[in-house]
Amino acid sequence: MKNPILLPLRWCAFFSFLFSFTSYAQNPKPSASKLKSENDKNSPKQVDIYVAGACYDENTRHYAAVYWKNGQPVALTDGQSDAEATSIAVVGNDIYVAGNVGGQAVYWKNGQETRFNKDERDYNTANSIAVINSDVYVVGYYRDYGHLTSYQDLAMYWKNGQPVALPVPMEYNSSTGKSFPATYSSANFIVAIDDDIYIIGNNQSGQVYWKNGKIVETINELKYVSAIAQLRGIAYAVGRNQSGQAAYWKNGHTESLSSTDGLATCLAVSGSDIYIAGVDDSNGNGYTEDSDVGKYWKNGQLLANLKGPDFYIYRPTSMAISGNDVYIVGRASIGAGTGVKLLKNGQIIELSSLEGFEWSIPNFVTSNEGSESKIAKQNKVNPENGNANVAQIIEPENYAVFSHFPRTTKIAWTPVANATEYEIIIEYDSTPGNGHHSFKEAVNFYPYISGKTQSNAVTFNGAGAQVHRYKVQARNKDKIISTTDWFFIDYLQ
Repeated sequence: MKNPILLPLRWCAFFSFLFSFTSYAQNPKPSASKLKSENDKNSPKQVDIYVAGACYDENTRHYAAVYWKNGQPVALTDGQSDAEATSIAVVGNDIYVAGNVGGQAVYWKNGQETRFNKDERDYNTANSIAVINSDVYVVGYYRDYGHLTSYQDLAMYWKNGQPVALPVPMEYNSSTGKSFPATYSSANFIVAIDDDIYIIGNNQSGQVYWKNGKIVETINELKYVSAIAQLRGIAYAVGRNQSGQAAYWKNGHTESLSSTDGLATCLAVSGSDIYIAGVDDSNGNGYTEDSDVGKYWKNGQLLANLKGPDFYIYRPTSMAISGNDVYIVGRASIGAGTGVKLLKNGQIIELSSLEGFEWSIPNFVTSNEGSESKIAKQNKVNPENGNANVAQIIEPENYAVFSHFPRTTKIAWTPVANATEYEIIIEYDSTPGNGHHSFKEAVNFYPYISGKTQSNAVTFNGAGAQVHRYKVQARNKDKIISTTDWFFIDYLQ
């Protein structure tokens, strides 16, 4: 069974060009958060760091699209019209950059530009780029002028420069009980898992997911998915768990990063370590907001808050690792202003500008090891990945939808070493209205069936036409060896 996971939402990569920045730390001191000396023989591998962004020219009053490799700027445009770079994918010796020039989405391969639309009346935006099976995918949105006095921004992707419109998500009106097509949607990130391509985006009321060009409700145990990466064939995702806490997902198992409400927004892997950045509800208001302070974790342990004496990051958006150095791009509050900044080990650094340009803006950071966009198959768990003692669900597939009646369903899983029996826990949702058929809105679960067996499969009948969830505990007598995450299914009748 596949364990699909999705990279989600990069908050809008098209950052405003209205901010000007002052240099805060041209030569930052090494952070106390470094855990090893640079000369330590066990230090992680040094890799190349790439940043996508723009430089501003006060003479022309325009921005040039730029990327930086290890701090050295490479111009993609000349600054005669506004442009920016929003995302990078490094494949071998080739560097792919997505961006926008004069209101049109483009991408560059080794500096050579491909513009998606030639009509100067076209307006579209590129947010993210990935290279999948040698094909170049760029996601974003296009502006549809359906009427002379109005327009709609709708999600789109381009494959090798050819546009493909994504299905328009539906908006639910609680007062009328009816749904209607959204007037705004954007595709913000793309990733491939096995033979499937997932895109995460947003509309005016929240997140939107597409799988192979079709809208899907949700993807895995994380209630909200922000980012994804892989390490030695193991897939990771970060976001928010069902309890509202910042969390990460590893091959089907979700771990909280904090005891308070929050959201993990980006991650990077290096060697045997996973680094995650996000934000907690520091103010205790019950939700994350712009005044909360970001933070980052290593292997689930908090390293530091993303703040200094004159700034704090309230929304990390991307990160990368080189050796012991942690690079994070995030939205920052600085004095009475806001902007987007690049941090190295928790301190702001300013990117070098092109000659003749005044200042620089970072949009996205990655490494030549961290930009892989195709995730290895996750059908089986090998003993070396550390999950051999956790049962792997064989059937039904997570987020399966059934239309058969009676609701007879078989749950089967792989055996766990040293387990003498298994406990199966099944619950059903009772969310009012249409929410009981929505994986995203199903939050009110009640106990339904709990029982033990020595076999690797059970059969049960669903409680009703609604969402159910189940998990399997491997036990040795009275001791719990391991527990799977919740798996979800929906019965239509």
